[in-house]
Amino acid sequence: MTLLILSDTHGRPDRITEVIRRAHPDGILFAGDGLRDLTRCELPCPLWAVKGNCDWGLTPLVVGNTLLEAEDETLITLEGVRILLCHGDRYGVKGGLGPLVARARQAQADVAVFGHTHLPLELRLTPDKDSSLSVTKPLTLFNPGSLGDHNASFGTLTIRGGQCLFGHGEL
Repeated sequence: MTLLILSDTHGRPDRITEVIRRAHPDGILFAGDGLRDLTRCELPCPLWAVKGNCDWGLTPLVVGNTLLEAEDETLITLEGVRILLCHGDRYGVKGGLGPLVARARQAQADVAVFGHTHLPLELRLTPDKDSSLSVTKPLTLFNPGSLGDHNASFGTLTIRGGQCLFGHGEL
């Protein structure tokens, strides 16, 4: 299964359409700030989406033929991988990742996908190297960056047999 990971599209549904055309994903994770953009795109696969700090008052929305009632965060399990999907603003990710790590640990997540900073990030934490963050099992923090910024970045996550392979790209 290959997932397209998007965030912070900020009025650029054309870029969502283009990256979907190029990537042919099996599903889309949307980490907030641009929910309205999703209503202007044809989505050929399942969508999991959360609200960002710029999406208040926008749900429910109709995306394709589906009524989307995005929450602040959601937990998804795909092929045995537990994913915490959030925007990141509520965990203060611009000031540090500690609160996000604590929430992901509480949720027993394997992966925490977030946006808000507009900066691509892939950070794997392990108990032996990151004991100061109280990581008790491996945890990957992943931010696709912003599809709405001039760099127009996005992410991918391929899951096979419970293993994860992450990637970043730019349009």
